[in-house]
Amino acid sequence: MKVGVSIYPHFIKEGKTLPSILANVKIKDYDFVQIFPHALGLIRNGTVIESALKEVEIVLKGVGIDYIIRMPVSLNLRDSIYYSRHFKVAKAILDVAIKLGAKIIVMQSGKTGRLDLEIDAIRSLADTANKFDIKIALENTFSVKDTLYVIDNVNRDNVGFALDVAHAFLSAQGDENKLLEDVKLGIEKTILLLVHDNFGKMFPQVEPEDALAYGVGDLHLLPGEGKIPFGKILKLFDDVPILLKVKDPKVFANLPPKSELIERLRR
Repeated sequence: MKVGVSIYPHFIKEGKTLPSILANVKIKDYDFVQIFPHALGLIRNGTVIESALKEVEIVLKGVGIDYIIRMPVSLNLRDSIYYSRHFKVAKAILDVAIKLGAKIIVMQSGKTGRLDLEIDAIRSLADTANKFDIKIALENTFSVKDTLYVIDNVNRDNVGFALDVAHAFLSAQGDENKLLEDVKLGIEKTILLLVHDNFGKMFPQVEPEDALAYGVGDLHLLPGEGKIPFGKILKLFDDVPILLKVKDPKVFANLPPKSELIERLRR
């Protein structure tokens, strides 16, 4: 079972260097990382910074760990007003993936705006990506059905599902049966399983610093610290790569080894 870890932009800003972070992840036996090119200084004003690209490539290959690429969270290909800016950044990220030899690009779908724009944009990106054997994995912002609708309409063999189980749990409002029903809808199209934990509650709306006390929202807890039945979910899949998403720098610095994380997921 391949398991990776997301290297969020603020982890590097916490005084840690990319080489030290990658080395720590590899020591704990994880198989790959998810990197955000724009956080590594590789994208500026929608353009790839070639001088910075080589340095990152040397670091990644020097540590000897596989990697996938993540589009910026702000990317919204449904935004009809600023569409050209979003698409320019998306193309730059794809260019980085091509030059670094990455084989998966994760991007989020399901934002408001013109759905036809997003579908056409993803088709265009996918057609270019396909020439380099790159897959685009669409992550559900919340609803599994909405994201699968986009994937079905894009209709490209190299566009699949990045199933964020925690987002799906929030969409199901903490209903375990509803969560499992939704997950089953996406099994055949899932190329990456995103894991982190929460309590399946979106309300009441509280200040960010109060969210954990209330158990509300997208908390990005370690599996086992919330209410998601990961053991039941894993039994639905054969051998899909898993990506761990925790956002607290202290939690990330003290990640359990891969073997311990797998035990947590199987409970």
